[in-house]
Amino acid sequence: MTKKAILAIAMIAGLSLATQAKTTTERNAAGDLVLANENASLVFSGNKDFLLKEFNMAGKNLLPAAGSATHPWQLTYRGPNGENPLLMPRWGVYRGTEFTEYNGAPAVKATWDMVLEDAPQWPVTVTVALPDDAEMPSFYIDAALPEDWVITDLEFPRVTFKQIPNGKAVMPIAYGCEYNLSREGQLQTRYPSVTGSMQLMMMHDPAGQNCTVFFAPRDGEGGNKVMRMKMEGDNVTFLQEVVANYDWSKGGKFSLPYGTDMGCNPDSWQATALKWYRPWALDTKWAQKNVRDRNIAPWVENADMWLRPGDVDAPTMEALRKALKYYGKGVGLHWYYWHNYPFDTHYPEYFPAKPGFKEMIAEAQSLGAHVTPYINGRLWDPATPSYKAENAKEASCRKPDGTLYTEVYSSKVLNTVTCPASEIWQNKLRYLNKYILDSLGTDGVYMDQIGCAAAEPCYADNHGHGKGGGSWWPDAYRDVLTDMRETFYTPDQAMTTEENAEPYIDLLDMMLIVNSPHVNYMRMVPLFPLIYSDRCVYSGFTYIPWKINDGSLRYLTMKSLLWGSQLGWVEPKLLMNDANKTEALMLKNLVKFRKDNHDIFFGGRFMAEFIPEGENETFDVPNYQPTPVVMGAEWTDVKGKPYYILANMSDRDRTVTLPNGKSLKVKAHNAAKASK
Repeated sequence: MTKKAILAIAMIAGLSLATQAKTTTERNAAGDLVLANENASLVFSGNKDFLLKEFNMAGKNLLPAAGSATHPWQLTYRGPNGENPLLMPRWGVYRGTEFTEYNGAPAVKATWDMVLEDAPQWPVTVTVALPDDAEMPSFYIDAALPEDWVITDLEFPRVTFKQIPNGKAVMPIAYGCEYNLSREGQLQTRYPSVTGSMQLMMMHDPAGQNCTVFFAPRDGEGGNKVMRMKMEGDNVTFLQEVVANYDWSKGGKFSLPYGTDMGCNPDSWQATALKWYRPWALDTKWAQKNVRDRNIAPWVENADMWLRPGDVDAPTMEALRKALKYYGKGVGLHWYYWHNYPFDTHYPEYFPAKPGFKEMIAEAQSLGAHVTPYINGRLWDPATPSYKAENAKEASCRKPDGTLYTEVYSSKVLNTVTCPASEIWQNKLRYLNKYILDSLGTDGVYMDQIGCAAAEPCYADNHGHGKGGGSWWPDAYRDVLTDMRETFYTPDQAMTTEENAEPYIDLLDMMLIVNSPHVNYMRMVPLFPLIYSDRCVYSGFTYIPWKINDGSLRYLTMKSLLWGSQLGWVEPKLLMNDANKTEALMLKNLVKFRKDNHDIFFGGRFMAEFIPEGENETFDVPNYQPTPVVMGAEWTDVKGKPYYILANMSDRDRTVTLPNGKSLKVKAHNAAKASK
């Protein structure tokens, strides 16, 4: 925002700013409190009721005409007698709003005295801070508590914005998803999991007539949370739900250990994510290192393609043998149905392996492949002998009432969710990984659900973590995975998982992204590559359909390459079927292209996707969406040199026009690059 614009905002608010670079705290003529700097101006009612009246950024008031009238917080308490009230501001006595400082920054503080014991004497405080030169404000919440009381759940912050006409929401689900906004309903993302790979939500205008609204909890520990957009007519409320950790309520005071930033950027959602999310992410423990500076198994670095053999039988091995000879050395293998029981049953009892599996591993390795067999890193079947013998109920994640989180998949078998902080479960993971590596001679282990399934709050007394939610769940996986890496994994052995929740990025050699939704009311967008393409090795795009010669596999291969994913993840018998020769050929061509451009795809950065003009008609991909047959992406290599990457899924060569106006010929079923 220009100084002229902020001065205009300040004049509207009834005050003058002598130095626009610094944050000012003044009352306007109406008695309202104004917190403003060069980038943002917030106006809080000075009357008897709390109201965020204006939130000015990018030359606009982002709020409805009446202000953000929704309650800014709600807290669920638990008392020593089992009291369990859900309290909102209207159940307290509003003390008013005042200027203050928060961590040395100018701020506005609003206080409500709550009645927990006898009188309204237990204040809840919301603080909105705007440091000098800050690009947007940060929202914090604290509460005083009587002895033996805790806060168990909260919604904070809750702010209602004007809905952008014909606007869309961008949510961090898998790679990223864009949804249409509506007049009612809600969108949500549960973090950390496949439905919440990152901690942000955005609302934007595809037409570029409005700014992009940005909402991001700044939780560098990666604790559990749900972020929602609730649409109500012309408005949309952004909010965060958190299951609190009881340790946050110690010493008579509750404090959410991080703030939430909100703002509006006049540019696109892509530019907003790069401006406001990536710099914050690179300061977290999981994203400080480029993939080239991490200790990633060298074979994973060079695994430009993955295959997904299933059964342990002669037809599978025959197809795998054929595929490995066709694609050459360096292919990664996820092997699923190798264990002694049907899939999603009898976890974690995988042994003995099916007869012949060890020999198949050895043959695949002799052909240059690398094998990572499947296990589940989160579930324990309570019907297994080991559950009783190893006292596994003590490892199970506990709800507040002491019952177990129990999940059922297509196998129809009950599976209990284990607590990753449990010593029993950590020892089980260590044993399984070491035994698989040593007894089968694999190149690593694929641990499902770590980067995919939800972090559940746990209220067990004996797991060594504070009760409830918080960051102990990813911290526990960090501890056990790091210990395994240091004690018995060799530098050439890899840990992989399904999906791409960000707190685990630096712990895994590769993350498989395949649960991306692709339905007609939303579209996939490359949010994750935009932030983490140089920090994470990932493979896959979506689940592979069983019919692949209708254009779907060519589409998936094209998009995977452009978004930086390692390619393939196809079942060998399907891929090597004679009916799918074109699909196999395009995959081979793009694997070679990727292998020849590791200076881009391993440590370089994805910057944007684009549709080139020219000979580029649209093809309706079954179960996906109409898509141009030639797509492009902008990348920079490891030295920062910019390139255009093009892929052509069609049956003939295409000459297209790049964003810089130059022409480029892209061969059929192939890829090409050009300097930008």
